[in-house]
Amino acid sequence: MTEDPSGEEPKKPFVPRSRPFNPLATYVVYTGLVLVGYILFWLWSYPALIAFTMLFVIILIRDTHHVVNTYEISFARKAAIVNLCYSLTFFVVLIVNGIALSRGLTPPILPEVTELASWSPIFILGGVLGMSNIKRMYGPRKTGFQYP
Repeated sequence: MTEDPSGEEPKKPFVPRSRPFNPLATYVVYTGLVLVGYILFWLWSYPALIAFTMLFVIILIRDTHHVVNTYEISFARKAAIVNLCYSLTFFVVLIVNGIALSRGLTPPILPEVTELASWSPIFILGGVLGMSNIKRMYGPRKTGFQYP
């Protein structure tokens, strides 16, 4: 028999638990924001949609900065960065292709996917949804802007 002479058990790494939460309210708000974005698109075309989504991209950048600098959980920091990266990618697609389409030109980014610019708000606001879930699961109760 091999026993540890110190008599202590090896320490297991501490994994913080996430808080249980109900994301249904977040999904309702997400759906509402997507609908508002498409109503703005229907009324005033791509410039209004770009301005609307820019507000949420700015909030997402600020929240990602807050999560990366203050949260101790590695997964939350990495997930926040991933959400920001794909939201910024689709925001650039929305800006470039949206302005080209509003001027009657062919979209320069992936022109074979003609509806890519109109799908972009779904992905951008998906990053906002992901950030709100990160903040609800791993963050303190009140940190900066709180999504409903």
